[in-house]
Amino acid sequence: MPELPEVETFKRFVGCHALGKKICKVQVLHAKILEGVPAERFIAAIEGCCLSGTLRRGKHLFVALEPVNARQKGVAKPWLYLHFGMTGYLSYTEQGKTMVNAYGDSSRPDAHVRVRFCFEDDSYLDFHEQRLFGKAGLVDNPQDYLENRHLGPDALTVERQPFIESLQSRKGQIKPVLLNQSMVAGIGNVYADEMLFQCRIHPERRVAELTEADLQCLYAQMVDVLQNTVDVGSDRAQLPPYYLIHVREKKGRCPRDKTLLTVKTIGGRTTYFCPVCQH
Repeated sequence: MPELPEVETFKRFVGCHALGKKICKVQVLHAKILEGVPAERFIAAIEGCCLSGTLRRGKHLFVALEPVNARQKGVAKPWLYLHFGMTGYLSYTEQGKTMVNAYGDSSRPDAHVRVRFCFEDDSYLDFHEQRLFGKAGLVDNPQDYLENRHLGPDALTVERQPFIESLQSRKGQIKPVLLNQSMVAGIGNVYADEMLFQCRIHPERRVAELTEADLQCLYAQMVDVLQNTVDVGSDRAQLPPYYLIHVREKKGRCPRDKTLLTVKTIGGRTTYFCPVCQH
């Protein structure tokens, strides 16, 4: 499932392959992917524009649209909005060349394309989403969009003290609190488990029971885990061998002591943890 590091990878992928290019045609191949906008309006707003910039908050990606036609210069354009749901990703194809996806290879099939953005040089950017939980749409103002959805600060840019104070103001078990996007945007199920494992904190611990050292550790591991994943282009196989993520599966064993991991639903999410070293 795409979480903050994956969406940051997609943001950089757009910056590498698509910024500055004029979109000559937009193909909506499955209208269910569109959020709050008819296909005709979505297409009309984007065709003839250049992709001129990107912005990300948590798992939400926005791409600025700039008119190319001189008569439209200075006309306010909406932003392209992309949310990748559970299975979404981007790919880019140049004429006569093999598709490259945002994870840096061509191993994923050219399937489940929901929207295609065709450029003047015959290359194109595809938005894939197998399960159709992701969304593409138009947003007049990204900041207003995020505020209306009560998203907290981005997990990679929030400062230590505001994060700790926000965490201390919450009640309940730590795992669901970390997943609350109004506290901090971008922590998903996989990386919440990783943070808790690295800090040796049981996912059912109450926030009120956490020590100052626990809070400091959670902030440090949030930054380290997310940044490490971004640094390897979201290729989780390249993460350190002591990460829980490599064994986060049924019958997986703790990287520290080889204890069989416990798998439990906590806050409605499947959670993996070591029953011995997380307490």
